[in-house]
Amino acid sequence: LPKVEVMSKKITLGDELKKSRNQIIRNVIKNNEQFFKPKIEVLLNKNHTFSNNLVDESFLNIVIEDENDDNYPLKLIKIEVEKYVSGFDPKINEALRKLLLDLLLQCVENEKSAALKKVLTWLQYELTSLRPVCLLLQEWDFRKDHKTGEQCPRWDGLTGNCPAMIRACEKNDFQMVSHFLCFGFKYSDLTSSRSDLSQLRASFRIDDSVFKPCVKNTELQYKNRYKLKNFFQFPLSTGNCLEESKDLLYHYKSFHAVSKPAYLIAQSKHVNRKLNLSENNPTPYDPISEAFHNLHISRVQSSRNVEYKNKFKVVKKESEEFIVKMLNCCENSEEARLILLHDSKLDHYFSNSLIRDMVYPRLEIAVAENHEEFVGHDYCQQILRDHWLTSDVTGNKVQWQTSNVYDKILYCLSCVLLMPLHIMAYHFTMLCGGYGKYKQRMVENSTCKENPEENNANCLSSFTKQTWLHLSYPINRFIAHTISHVFFLIFLILVSENPEDEPKKLDPDWYDIAAVVMAMGFFVSEMGEFIKRYKGKNFSFWNIFDIACYLILLVSNLTKTIGYWMECTMTDAEPDFWILGIFGCKLPPMKLDVTHKYGNYSVVVIGYSLFGVGLTLTFSKLLYFCQISHKIGPIAISIKRVCKDIILVAISFLIFLIAFGLGIFYLMKNVNDEDVEEECKHQLHDTTEVFKTLFWNLFDPASIEDFGCRKIKGSAPRYLAMFLFAMFLIFNFLILMNALIALMNSTLNAVNMNKVQQWKFERTSIWLRYLDSGFVLSCPFNLIEVVVKMVKAIFRKCRSPEDTSHLAEKSETKRYMQLVEELSKRYLLREEDSDTNDITREDIENHKHEIINFQKRVLT
Repeated sequence: LPKVEVMSKKITLGDELKKSRNQIIRNVIKNNEQFFKPKIEVLLNKNHTFSNNLVDESFLNIVIEDENDDNYPLKLIKIEVEKYVSGFDPKINEALRKLLLDLLLQCVENEKSAALKKVLTWLQYELTSLRPVCLLLQEWDFRKDHKTGEQCPRWDGLTGNCPAMIRACEKNDFQMVSHFLCFGFKYSDLTSSRSDLSQLRASFRIDDSVFKPCVKNTELQYKNRYKLKNFFQFPLSTGNCLEESKDLLYHYKSFHAVSKPAYLIAQSKHVNRKLNLSENNPTPYDPISEAFHNLHISRVQSSRNVEYKNKFKVVKKESEEFIVKMLNCCENSEEARLILLHDSKLDHYFSNSLIRDMVYPRLEIAVAENHEEFVGHDYCQQILRDHWLTSDVTGNKVQWQTSNVYDKILYCLSCVLLMPLHIMAYHFTMLCGGYGKYKQRMVENSTCKENPEENNANCLSSFTKQTWLHLSYPINRFIAHTISHVFFLIFLILVSENPEDEPKKLDPDWYDIAAVVMAMGFFVSEMGEFIKRYKGKNFSFWNIFDIACYLILLVSNLTKTIGYWMECTMTDAEPDFWILGIFGCKLPPMKLDVTHKYGNYSVVVIGYSLFGVGLTLTFSKLLYFCQISHKIGPIAISIKRVCKDIILVAISFLIFLIAFGLGIFYLMKNVNDEDVEEECKHQLHDTTEVFKTLFWNLFDPASIEDFGCRKIKGSAPRYLAMFLFAMFLIFNFLILMNALIALMNSTLNAVNMNKVQQWKFERTSIWLRYLDSGFVLSCPFNLIEVVVKMVKAIFRKCRSPEDTSHLAEKSETKRYMQLVEELSKRYLLREEDSDTNDITREDIENHKHEIINFQKRVLT
């Protein structure tokens, strides 16, 4: 056979130029063939890509690889564009836009930061100096609304949602993102004859208003949720539909880009550079606040759009890592404390009245967003522990950490014995204005010095001072609250046992009234916590649990009172219960204190039943206080997490129970057992018996006797019902029970792998309630505190004193933003030296020294 030599054909410019899709690129190459031809042919024969548009790609590479200062390739493009100054036709218009987009994207993909800066500078100062090009750029990025006459931004032009800028954000390249943000000019500076362009500015921007409506609507600039004018007016009930569908994946790409650390830091430097913090209402751009906001939006959107839950988890994870890394950049606890005290988007989560009472707003947000790593950070825990043991007034600290177990027990016992004195002392303090706000105390304590004469005071004055300021310590407020809950449990036990009860007489005792008053005090306290969390829709499990518990107890007592009143109106006996006597009610002596005399479904019996449920839930709350201990806390957390798995499996079990129960009942209904003896009759005559049998077989061995014996005639339905019963047992014992065990093992393993951090998170959520609590007094004395605050609020509305706190807030905001700027620099330096980079700054310096040493050896 003859030999066949296969040789690759050399690619020439003439063959590939016809395939170019951009008219401007074709014209530039044709008019300057001497400059471009050798370079393009080298690239055509060197590169091996799947692109069918090799000329355009080679042309873009030549432009961005040009290292000369004269920017000759860009000048050639400008010369070609000048030929169309008299008027752009649609093809040239689109070709120029596509050329600019591809040029920027090629710089980003090749990670040519210097080339990107060069192209953007050329675009801003050279190309836009042509007035038609400037007007064309405005046409790409803005459109006129015919209804309002205003210029609205477009997102499919050049600077709006630019693919190159989004790609730079995805690469998390701070330098390239900064180059995009620094680009900008006013159209009025170049087109002074156009009055409608006086307020428009050309700048690269990314639209994330789909997930952040507060960015698009100026009225909601610092609000994340709309206020419903009518509570029952919802989009689903009113029939309001979207006029056009939204491409969530497209908008997610923009949202993911603006959530990158490179964009957050670059935007912060770009915005805050022009900001004057001495103005009345400065609005600095805080990258940490934006990261928390992105974290919040990711959590909300992942629940709304379950299909894209994994995508939003990526944003959530990256935001959490960025926040923790910024906190790691702090050099001392004072800088970390400044971070915890500020957040520019705090009103996205809480109302203004609650914001003023918060000690560490950023920690409140972190707890609400379940950011366990941030809450469990060493800086956060150190600051919280110091504040937990420090007086809000004097700044003295309880030596709890260095004390042994016996000293701690004696201290708690002294708090129990002296609790009446502490409560009485705070009543006088409350009338004088209370302990004051934490932020005001911080300023006062920083300017005041300790008086050495105080240490020489006698024992009586020291005891009086400690009694007066006992509740100014957060740990003491927690101990008082725990003691109140223990007393509340004792009262509930007395109510259930009722040791002072007189037979056949309706006599409310002192512990009955005490239990109701304390339940009301606890309910008011928990409702205050619920209102604080309501706006951000970040509810706490224990908060909902406590509200349900105390509400059941209050409803049970109210139901019993209403039940007695309803029964007494139908009799003629003399009243023994003074409250019922007020309404003219009378009860018969034989029916007063005997519950079963009222009937199974009477209002009185329902009240007693609700009390039993509330009693069980109240004792279960002891797990909440166990979370404060590092030994019992992880166990309590595991129980709470496992309960979620039990609820999920219980739903499946309920479906099987109803399905098999109805089928078995229908089959057994057609089984005739009248001709057999009593022992052979089946017990499944109604649905109640069927469901009871199936449910309790979950805990007891399967009993087949309820289906009768073999003597029953027409046993085909009976055997089929027994088969369904067997299938029910198989589904429950072999599938559901094993699935529950697997889920519980997975949950327990997840808790054990990170149990210390999760315990810190739960402990922090408890600590924050007592650091600067809205109610200093424990239940039920907090009801008095509520009345006093209501009276003060009424008097406060009657007079409007001047607020001078904004001056201190300005200085604190300025200090904080200076710290954020410094943390951003440290973050960028650490990221350059991080292990995720292939080459670190240290490697570059080492190679630099090696090259210098090599040159010295060669020269010598």
